[in-house]
Amino acid sequence: MSRVKGDEQLNSQGPTKNDLSPLVETYSQFPLDIVSGRGSRLFARDGRAYWDFYGGHAVALLGHSHPAIVEAVARQAAQLTFYSNILPLKVRTEAAGRLASFAPPGLRRIFFCNTGAEANENALKIAMRRTGRRRIAALYGGWHGRSLMCLAATDDPKITTPFQPLLCECVRMRANAIEDVAKIDDTIAAVILEPIQSIAGVVELRGDFLQTVRERCRQCGTLLIYDEVQTGMGRLGRPMAAGAFGVTPDMATLAKGIAGGIPMAAVLLSDEPAAGIKQGELGTTFGGGPVACAALLAVLQTIENENLLAHAAELGALMKQALCIGPVEEVRGRGCLIGLKTRTPAKAIQEKLLAEGFIVGTSADAQVLRLMPPINTPPEAVTMLAGVLEKM
Repeated sequence: MSRVKGDEQLNSQGPTKNDLSPLVETYSQFPLDIVSGRGSRLFARDGRAYWDFYGGHAVALLGHSHPAIVEAVARQAAQLTFYSNILPLKVRTEAAGRLASFAPPGLRRIFFCNTGAEANENALKIAMRRTGRRRIAALYGGWHGRSLMCLAATDDPKITTPFQPLLCECVRMRANAIEDVAKIDDTIAAVILEPIQSIAGVVELRGDFLQTVRERCRQCGTLLIYDEVQTGMGRLGRPMAAGAFGVTPDMATLAKGIAGGIPMAAVLLSDEPAAGIKQGELGTTFGGGPVACAALLAVLQTIENENLLAHAAELGALMKQALCIGPVEEVRGRGCLIGLKTRTPAKAIQEKLLAEGFIVGTSADAQVLRLMPPINTPPEAVTMLAGVLEKM
């Protein structure tokens, strides 16, 4: 019998080794049997609790089963579970308005969709239609999704090579290499970049580099897109990376934690690219569904009510101060997007931390662990993590 109480005992007969799963086995999974989550912790069938410093890949922005999200989703589902964009819905309009107010000035037009890849795909298509150009630019180490336009921008040969003949041309720049910005010219429709490259190993772009890219894009009539799928929604201790260093992109994309675990994404646009979009040029069936919009509203309200922008910034400062210990030789990033550069392979440290009750992520850099905890994670979780690292 599980030691986890309440509704966590549902489905008490877990999968066995002899079961043939109907799921395509495409993911390498943690060897855990999780049955529930509360706040920043996950609970296994055997009763063990884990601190979640991974957040389901940065999705659990407010932790697991936050009461405000649970209540908002249940209330909206009971009222109207779904209708497409063929009908105007008050909850959708309100969600767009609140998101535009939360975002930095200059990004006040909203297109809702479902995933980060869909948001990036639409942003790149908007740029191509707006400019009439077919080339794009992105960074080495960038990761933007698995749809075709996104694959062209993504620097991950193991997933891009099979589709190379189908991809548009992408010019590559090195992160923070100002001399590479000259590669942007009047044949480039858009530059897409992550203000902090998460999968690459939490590589933070400098202000002077971003300012130089912004100015070059203005000179060449190229649109600048910030992929804020992971950096947005308060994770950095500010609403978005957009606006920092005096740089506002023409478009920014959000997903992951935008609705606290309900699938949702958005393209945020400045007035100029939005003005050129005609009816029928963009479309989505599920984007902006009422349940997702209700969840987004609950997320935004909770961030305000619980002062979570300040908390995320403080948590980030604590992680940078406390976690350069044991096998960690450098702490990168900001807020609740942190990279731990390790002296030994990160994968082995990840496995040791899992055995001690901490879920963390790895990256494309074999010596960088990624921490993407909920932005309301209590400081004592960081202190406990530091204690475990110190003993390694």
